Amino acid sequence: MTRFIRWLACAVLAFSLAACGFQLRGTAGSTVHQMPFGSVYLSGGDGSLKPYLRTALRRQPHVTVTVSAKDAEAALTITEEKVSKDILTINSAGKVNEYQLIYRVTARLSQRGVAWGPDMTVIVRRSLGYSDSAILGKEQEESLLWNDMRRDAAEQLVTRLGYLKEAPGEHAGTQP
Repeated sequence: MTRFIRWLACAVLAFSLAACGFQLRGTAGSTVHQMPFGSVYLSGGDGSLKPYLRTALRRQPHVTVTVSAKDAEAALTITEEKVSKDILTINSAGKVNEYQLIYRVTARLSQRGVAWGPDMTVIVRRSLGYSDSAILGKEQEESLLWNDMRRDAAEQLVTRLGYLKEAPGEHAGTQP
């Protein structure tokens, strides 16, 4: 009898989650926008963002990342990558208490050399608490934050690409 009640409780939970619209990320029927291209070539940048972009693009349905520009319908070029580490707060002794990490990426989508609208810029910010007594731990935390910021920037770029609908040359003055 208790096995039946457990099974019934699991079924009720599953049906209630389905009824409220819950979906796992990346599942079919989600709110992922259809990309305006079927294949894309990645170029430019120093290479630190490319693995994250490649992963984010491969998660998109019906999109392949090519190894050569001639095989791709579109080319995504990272035109600028900037990182900065600014002092956010200081304590009463004048020592740094917190830093702000800023990662800025500018990318251009083009098809056969024609820009697909204006350049897209993504800015990701994170704060990093700092202590002189835990320098090694803070260096590792900073490294993890930079990687997380690159992953977040890649996801934001791919999301913006999903909203592009027009072919190159048409309404080139609108922001994606």
